[in-house]
Amino acid sequence: MSSAAATLKAPPSSHAPLASPHHETEVELIDQPQALAALLQALNSDEPVAIDTEFHSERTYIPRLMLLQVATASRVWLIDPLSLDLQPVIELLARPGRLVIGHAVRNDLRILWQVYGVRFGMVLDTQVAGAFLGHGLQIGLGPLLHRELGIKLAKGEQMADWSQRPLPEKLKTYAAGDVLYLATLWQQMADRLHQTGRLAWVEQECRELSEPTQFDRDPDQAGDRVSGARRLDPREAGIVYALAAERERLAQQEDVVPHFLLPDEMLLALAKAQPRTVRDLQGDRRLQQRGVHRHGQRWIDAIAVGLRNPVHRAPSRAPPPPELEAVAALAMLQLSDLANREQVAPQLLLKRDTLLNALQDQPDSADVLAEACGLHGWRRELVLEPLWQFLAGKVQARCVGSSESGFRLTFSAVAGQD
Repeated sequence: MSSAAATLKAPPSSHAPLASPHHETEVELIDQPQALAALLQALNSDEPVAIDTEFHSERTYIPRLMLLQVATASRVWLIDPLSLDLQPVIELLARPGRLVIGHAVRNDLRILWQVYGVRFGMVLDTQVAGAFLGHGLQIGLGPLLHRELGIKLAKGEQMADWSQRPLPEKLKTYAAGDVLYLATLWQQMADRLHQTGRLAWVEQECRELSEPTQFDRDPDQAGDRVSGARRLDPREAGIVYALAAERERLAQQEDVVPHFLLPDEMLLALAKAQPRTVRDLQGDRRLQQRGVHRHGQRWIDAIAVGLRNPVHRAPSRAPPPPELEAVAALAMLQLSDLANREQVAPQLLLKRDTLLNALQDQPDSADVLAEACGLHGWRRELVLEPLWQFLAGKVQARCVGSSESGFRLTFSAVAGQD
C-alpha cells in the first residue's frame, strides 16, 4: 500500500462555524516509513491536535488498534498501525504542553496506554464539555456537531471492519470526519464555557481521563467483576477471587478475552464443587467444558489458593429507614433542578446511594457532608451550599402549575430563614 494524499470536502452546514476548518482539508494516509518521517516533522511542535482511534476489541485482551486519526487546524492524517510502529507518533502527541482534543476520548487513551505505554497530559474531551452545556452526559459526536456547528457527519461505520487493506474510501471519509471539526467544536464550546465560568470545571473533569491507574487491570481485583460473587460464603468467594485472578493472568498471556477462557458461571460452579484434583474435574458433569479441562491444573492450583484465603466481607449496612429514603429522594430532585438550571448533566453532580450513605452517618456540618459525599473541586462549589441548606431545613419544595408540563416542582428559601 502506498501513502496517498487527498482532499476531504467538509459536509454542508446550515451556518458557517466560527474559525471553521478549510472547506477542503488535506487528508493523508500514512502507511509508509518516509511518510511517517514527514508526519513526525509536521507534528514536532506544540500545536493543538485532535485525535481518535478505530480498534477491534471483541476477541483480544488488549484491543487491536486499526487506525489512528490525527488532525491539526489544516490537515488530517490517517495513520496505519498495521504497517508502521506508531510509538514515536504517540510520544510526540503526548509531549508536555501539547493540548489534545478528543470526543469520548477515554477509550482512545486507554488503548494508547495499553499498547504504547504513553500517558497524555493536557486532554480536553468535547463530550465532557457538552455535559456542562446542556447536552447531557454522553452525547455522540454527530449530534453534538449538529447542535453546535450545524454539521452532519456520515453514520453507520462504527462496527466496520477496520482491518481491511487497502482501506475503503468510505472508511477514510468516516475516519477523517471524526477529527476534522474537533478543534473548531472545542473552540466554540470553550468560549461559552469561559463566559459561564464553567471552563475550569471541564478542565478538572478532563484531568482524570488519562490517569493510567484506571487503565490497569489488577488480577487480584478481577473477582470484583464476577457476577454473583457477592452472594457466596467466604470459602466460595475466596475460590472465585483466586480463579478470577488466575483467569486474568492467563488471558493476558494468551491475549484473549477472559470470559473466552472461562465464563463467570463456570467460576461459580467451580467454587461450589471445590474439586481438589484434575480427576475431580473430569468426574463432575457440571464442569464438562473445554476451558475447564484445557487448563485444569491451573484451576486446581487456584482453587487451593482460594481455600487458603477465604474472603470475609464486612457486614452489610442496615437499610435506611423510609423517612431517610424520602429525604434523599427529595434532595436528589433538588439537585436535578439545580443541574437543569445550570445546564449541567445531573448524573455528574452526586449519586443517590452516595448521598444516602452519607445521610445515615448524620453529618453535622457542611464540611462533614462534603467529605462523606466526595464533593471536591467544582462539585463542592456548585452542590454543597444548596444541598446543606436543604438538609438544614432552609429550603422548601413546592408543586406549582406549569403551562408546559401541567405541574412542576420548585425549590426556594424558607421565609424568615437566614
